[in-house]
Amino acid sequence: YGLERGATSGFGWQCLVARRLAERGVRFQELIDVGSSGNWDAHGNMGDHERLAKAIDKPIAGLLTDLKQRGMLDRTLVVWTTEFGRTPFHQQADHAGREHHNLCFSSWMAGGGVKGGIVHGQSDEYGILTSEDAVHTHDLHATMLHLLGIDHERLTFRHAGRDFRLTDVHGRVVREIIST
Repeated sequence: YGLERGATSGFGWQCLVARRLAERGVRFQELIDVGSSGNWDAHGNMGDHERLAKAIDKPIAGLLTDLKQRGMLDRTLVVWTTEFGRTPFHQQADHAGREHHNLCFSSWMAGGGVKGGIVHGQSDEYGILTSEDAVHTHDLHATMLHLLGIDHERLTFRHAGRDFRLTDVHGRVVREIIST
């Protein structure tokens, strides 16, 4: 988990506590790395991402290893994602950061019924657009709900007198990544 190191200790503790909570039956958890490793907002400096990635790499690897060794990974869905990606280029010559980019970014899933060791989807050569097997956010949500045993088409919430689905009308389960 990297608990003994300054850079990895903050997120490492979150991962360790998450595993302990899962062992005690807590069904849903969200871990957010914002304070322990600095700010992931890359408007200012994409160069910071190497340092930030090093601060989370060992803890998340420790969590996955721990879950697997304890026989919990097959029934625990781990989703690593963000609300959007970053443009693959600088938009201003004097600016070291990158802008919001929701058209093409990466997420990963492990355990909980997901096929291991595969890549689904592909970007164009510049990382601007998806060129193969695009997965919309609604599809990601539909797949997560399916893996949790919830029919995303029946899960609705009422707002302003209407029923809405979390996955809108477009969400589909990405069956290509499901192991069973």
